Amino acid sequence: MSDDGELIALIDFVYAAVLDGELWPTVLAKLAEATGTMQSIIATMDHRTNSFDSISRRTIAELDASYKNYWAFHNPLWAKTSALPSGQVWSFDSLMTPQDFAKTPIFNEWWKPADYGLAMLGANLMVEDQVSSLICVVNARGHDAPTSEQSRIFKLAVHHIDRALRLHRQLWTLDHMHGATPERFEGLRQGAILVDAAANVLFINAAARTVLEAGDGLVLKGGCLTTTDGADTLKRLIASCARAAGRLQGPLGGELEVRRGPRRPALGLVVTPLRTKNPDAGIPWLGLRVPVAIVTMADPEINRRRLAQDLHMRFGLTAAEAGLAAEIVKGDGREAAAKRRGISVSTARAQLSSIFEKTGTHRQAELVHLLLELTSERSTEKWEL
Repeated sequence: MSDDGELIALIDFVYAAVLDGELWPTVLAKLAEATGTMQSIIATMDHRTNSFDSISRRTIAELDASYKNYWAFHNPLWAKTSALPSGQVWSFDSLMTPQDFAKTPIFNEWWKPADYGLAMLGANLMVEDQVSSLICVVNARGHDAPTSEQSRIFKLAVHHIDRALRLHRQLWTLDHMHGATPERFEGLRQGAILVDAAANVLFINAAARTVLEAGDGLVLKGGCLTTTDGADTLKRLIASCARAAGRLQGPLGGELEVRRGPRRPALGLVVTPLRTKNPDAGIPWLGLRVPVAIVTMADPEINRRRLAQDLHMRFGLTAAEAGLAAEIVKGDGREAAAKRRGISVSTARAQLSSIFEKTGTHRQAELVHLLLELTSERSTEKWEL
């Protein structure tokens, strides 16, 4: 067991790791030394992408791989820890009795081969948005009760580690949002989604969330962005964005149209590569991955609704008049617009006369020109990531 001198040295490393992510493995090694435990781990379960990752003081490659690929998803302790609030320190026996855990497959097939005992202390670092991260220390087999000194040092260390990791996450997120704060990204009028190379969704703004919730054309499956037509075009375009420009063997990103339900216009998608100074700077053990592409969308239905709102605000058009004007902009005539609106041609004629008067236009062609100018104003709104 370490004295408080080693605890102080550990805390120094903790705050150095805020700006230098490569120090976190050293932090865990020093945490194990200070608490006198066999193992120390930071691990994250990401239910958005059905993935698990971790870093630890020491690893055995075969056991580490089997846990990440299988046992993490069959460990009864995860459901119990993720239900606890962040910062609350827990011990193994507060989650499950040793007798019950000894009956589980993971105990006999993974825990024992790893030489872990049942003396474990842990705390959640984050539980939010279907992602839970924890830190824990484990004694070797044969030492099945944490000492009061181990508990004291662990609680003191966790307080500082939690604070440092929260700041580390914030700095990382701002850096890899490419100059845009999450609030700015959320406020974009255009639907936008940041994805990693496997099309796992990392950020979704409000406009894109509306499209996804409709479940028509574009959906999430296991946290992965995909189209409902069963094609893999979107995934291929996203994967292409991960290629280094110096090894270019085709275009990076691209455009596609996604069919939707009957009488609904296609959804236009644009996949654009994103670049960072350090493409390997993701922190998967904290549920943080570097986006390689931004998927933006053009939804004609949303655009027409926004045009109708603009017409109401600028010219005082009624909802019915604004709706007709938004259809007129397509330029295929009054009868076609009336049919899409579900109104008679005579009603459309009366509404159109009122629209002319309120907008100061005199002919349908003049009205269409005005509407296209309004549409162009909105499409040239500046936003950057």
